[in-house]
Amino acid sequence: MDYKINRLSDYSDDSLLNELKRVAKRIGKDILTQKDFSQHSKTSHSTIVKRFGSWNSALERAGLHVGRKANISTEDLFSEIENVWNHLGRQPQYREMERFGRFSLKPYENRFGSWIKAVEKFVKWKEDKGPIVEKELNTISPEILIDTVKERKKVKKVEYGEPIDFLGLRHAPLNEQGVVYLFGILSRKLGFIIEAVRTDFPDCEGKREIPGKPGRWERVSIEFEFKSSHFKDHDHNPGECDVIVCWENDWKDCPTEVISLKEIMLKAKK
Repeated sequence: MDYKINRLSDYSDDSLLNELKRVAKRIGKDILTQKDFSQHSKTSHSTIVKRFGSWNSALERAGLHVGRKANISTEDLFSEIENVWNHLGRQPQYREMERFGRFSLKPYENRFGSWIKAVEKFVKWKEDKGPIVEKELNTISPEILIDTVKERKKVKKVEYGEPIDFLGLRHAPLNEQGVVYLFGILSRKLGFIIEAVRTDFPDCEGKREIPGKPGRWERVSIEFEFKSSHFKDHDHNPGECDVIVCWENDWKDCPTEVISLKEIMLKAKK
């Protein structure tokens, strides 16, 4: 018996790109999908997406063929939800759709506003046994399509949050990655010891001292979100998470403890 840990020993850019090439060569397909990669790789596709910004960007960096399907119909999106739902035997959660579905979550979020809204539309579509009227590309005038292409050719500007100059961070976070970074700076001051950070839900496992019991610590599962309401949009189960760490707390009746880094920063500056 050969006992080996099935994971990468090096998570540098070159190592991740080489893993993309290795899996592509192994499965022998023209287009490497996220699903195929997760099944045959020593790391997850979400690690690739977080490192390089998108799945297609990573494929381009690795010199692999990029399969682009911009005109995805609502029916195709719903059919894929149905396939994954039937595969799991229940409603797929946000990260499960990323893992088992053919499409990324971007088309769902762009088309319907959020993943959970896409699921609600899908259920209505199944109940009505017909497509929901959505604004498909084939209903858009050629002039609008031409303008859209021109916009895509423009160089994307780098955006920053408001200047805060807080503990070495010049600007406020604009996304979940910024929240993770700032929490890494503050975690010890907030009383947390971090055991692991991962790409699966929940994002982080840590420990903190139990209130009223000096010297006694408890395990805490943490999910990072830019806004606390994104936890609900991503269809996460509150029963599987102890703390939501976010930049902005916009969920008034959140059933889970919320730590708003923005509120902590404002208090620290007073």
